[in-house]
This record gives sequence, structure tokens and C-alpha cells, in this order.
Amino acid sequence: MKDRIFFPLAFLLVVGMVVLAIWPAIGRLPDGPITGDGTNYDRVTVSGQFLNKILAGGDATTELVRNRGDDYLLYIEAQAGLLGPEPEDGPHFRLASDLEVQFSGRRVRCTVRMRPADQRGAMQAKVNYSVGREGDSGWQVFDLVSDFENFSFEYVVPEHIGDQGFDYFAIRPVVPEKSRALLVESVTFERIE
Repeated sequence: MKDRIFFPLAFLLVVGMVVLAIWPAIGRLPDGPITGDGTNYDRVTVSGQFLNKILAGGDATTELVRNRGDDYLLYIEAQAGLLGPEPEDGPHFRLASDLEVQFSGRRVRCTVRMRPADQRGAMQAKVNYSVGREGDSGWQVFDLVSDFENFSFEYVVPEHIGDQGFDYFAIRPVVPEKSRALLVESVTFERIE
């Protein structure tokens, strides 16, 4: 085979192999634990497509939906009596080890911007910051309003001793009967000095 044919064909073959290798990652939504990515840990916000990092846990439904402004919102729905009492038994985010280290022994303000869903909207939501065996903030219950609003609480995160597990941040609707749902626009963690 002549060089003028061989080298262009070899180039096309290499380009094709690279495209096939990265094809599954194109358009893929982020997943895995929430991380600060080595940036400013004083304020870490999870919004947009990064809300996809939530784990449904239990028998809850979580879904990334688009709002009218073409931005992502997190839809969370649960049925009465199907979620366990532990934060990781329902919808929750796992916090990566870099956040665990940065928040360990510190006061952290947790803010969730949320509202009831349009269908079967929850009137209340509850959130919890958990460090596993070392304790949690307890369930913080908030009365929701029709528009997006910020709901915050502060928690002194216990210092991690020994091997670290995962820290969790759980969000779920309060479900008195049948099923209820809510929409989350963002979750923010702020270290308070």
C-alpha cells in the first residue's frame, strides 16, 4: 500500500478509535459523591446538573427535571411509610472525603432551596446531615411555600476519629399519606468560623 493512502487511513482509524472511546461520556450527567474539587471550601453549592449526584435510597423516586428556564431541578417523591429512619435510607447525597476533612469539627450551615412539586406537592420537607456512627443533626423539618425559598440550619460536625466513612446529607418530603413530592433548586454548605 502506498504511503499517501496508508497514512490518511491510519489517521482516520486512530480518530475513530478516540471518538468511540469518549462517546459514552458525551452528554453524561455527573454522579458520585459531592466534592469541593480543591476550591474554596467556605461555600460549596450543588446545583444544575450536579443535583444528579443524589442517591434515591429506599423506595424514593429522584429525577433531574428541567424548569421553564431550561435549568435543572431535582424532583424527589416518596410514599408514606416506605423510607427508613436513617438518612441513607432515603434520598441523600454522599459527601466526598475532602468535604469530610474540611467540615470535621466545624460549624456548617446547610441551606436547601426548595418548594413543593406541582403534582402531589409536599407541605413540609425534612433534611439531615449525618456523619454515620458519630451522629447526625437530627431531622430538621421545614414548612414549604409555593415558590422556591431557602431553608437553613446549622450543625457542628463531629470530628472524625480513625477511619472515615461517608458523610451524608439527606432531603425528603414529609409524607402523611399516599405520596408527596418536592423540587430542589440547590444545596449549599457553608463553613462558619
